[in-house]
Amino acid sequence: MKVVTTIGSLKEISDIIGSITNEAKFEFEQDGLHIRAIDSARIAMVDLFVESKNFIQYDVLEKTDLPMDMEKLRGVIKLGSNSDEVTLVPTSGKIKFSMGNLSKSIALLEYGNINPPKLPSVNPENYIVFPKSQFERGLKAAADVRDSVRFILTPEGFTISSKSDSEDAEMKIDSEHYKEIKSNGEIKSSYPSEYLIKIMKSIGTAENLKLAFNNDYPLVIELEFAQSSGEKRVKYLLAPRME
Repeated sequence: MKVVTTIGSLKEISDIIGSITNEAKFEFEQDGLHIRAIDSARIAMVDLFVESKNFIQYDVLEKTDLPMDMEKLRGVIKLGSNSDEVTLVPTSGKIKFSMGNLSKSIALLEYGNINPPKLPSVNPENYIVFPKSQFERGLKAAADVRDSVRFILTPEGFTISSKSDSEDAEMKIDSEHYKEIKSNGEIKSSYPSEYLIKIMKSIGTAENLKLAFNNDYPLVIELEFAQSSGEKRVKYLLAPRME
């Protein structure tokens, strides 16, 4: 196996996975990179696929699993700039990263300790698609109030809110700000703000996002990236906070 990408692309993958867990199995298959991981509290899960066409060079003849420590991977990423090319080659229990005249190898984790979780059957029919920047703004205001945020979805729009004894915050997304919406009446659910903030910080290049949920039901976050040479899919699942 030999894969060539940029430090920027590797950092994006690391950030997406690192928002959920510090250990993950990178599954390089012929069609591209697959990673599925869950946090230790089993509150959040991420499912990532990066098509082979997104890489500068992708020579993978058979499935290759590389369990990695995300902190060690971030140490490699810090050695280069976003535009630098980096080559990944597995070598006897390690993964070697080469950037120009610099190379560094990190030990792979034990295979048996990392088992990618099965993706649960969570398919909420109510959703909204809108710019990530709008959601980040409302989330920041609501997260300052308490450790969970309330989502309300109606056929007319979407509201992010949070309330405590001393403060409250609310942001409404109406038809001027969303791209698509579907709601079977008024749908309400709450989610932990800490996880949402971590997820938002990890997805720098995504332009739009899709939030899908039912009443007091797991949240599905799907990202919409700018058109690139190949497909890139990211899906987060987040357990509801019962109030």
